[in-house]
Amino acid sequence: MMKDSEIINLGKTVFGIFFSVGTLCLLGALITKDDWFAGAGYLLIIFGVPVNLLCILGLLIYSAINTSKFKECMIGILILTANIPIAFTYTIIGLNSLQ
Repeated sequence: MMKDSEIINLGKTVFGIFFSVGTLCLLGALITKDDWFAGAGYLLIIFGVPVNLLCILGLLIYSAINTSKFKECMIGILILTANIPIAFTYTIIGLNSLQ
């Protein structure tokens, strides 16, 4: 059984990885005007969505099996879903900078 802190740290870690790489891609594209960064950011979205959804699904299943960890799982899911508006904003900024 996972500890409460491990559940929340899983959400923080996945969030942190995708947030950091996304920020690197956005800043790289804005600073260098290199299309490679824009392509990498696009691929990050393509691969990041399934990874984040699998983590969310895993936490939902885990919370259904271990109902005592429901609150911690929901906190982890909330942390993960914070990437959605950030990714959307980064995408809009990135697309506008290419024009």
